[in-house]
Amino acid sequence: MAPLPGVCRVNTDGSRINSSGLIGAGGLLRDSCGNWIKGFSVNLGYGSFIEAELWGIFWGLSMAWDAGFRTVEFECDATSAVALLKSHIVSTHPLFSIINCCKLKIHEDWCCSVKHIFREQNCVADALTVKCYDFAPGLHVFLETPAFLSNVLAADVRGAVRPRLVSV
Repeated sequence: MAPLPGVCRVNTDGSRINSSGLIGAGGLLRDSCGNWIKGFSVNLGYGSFIEAELWGIFWGLSMAWDAGFRTVEFECDATSAVALLKSHIVSTHPLFSIINCCKLKIHEDWCCSVKHIFREQNCVADALTVKCYDFAPGLHVFLETPAFLSNVLAADVRGAVRPRLVSV
């Protein structure tokens, strides 16, 4: 379901290449019609999967705030990251700094909701995340829709159905 007019939807994803330990994240901002506003891929170096997810969330929220949006629907396919953002975290938690940075962004002077979605609903953010490994370390911002995303984004805007595999 599309957000209301004037609402920005942010989708992010994070990943880790297990064999090397490299992590990265990607995400995008869209308007209420599903149109591209901007996106990003960030090559984060080495770390854990949950670090990648949290950095993706941080950059997605930062971009929405910096773009002037004050009503944001934030979606992420990492249940564990969403749970960390919705629970109390002690300062001794190994990821306290990035979790706290994300929470501070969420509680800025704006209306920001955070929810979990399934991976199949997050294909564009996933494609941006996978692409981060082709870039040098650091943040790479896309003001226009990159060519490598055109088909994935068009299918997403059309509401193409993607099957969800469930273990029985």
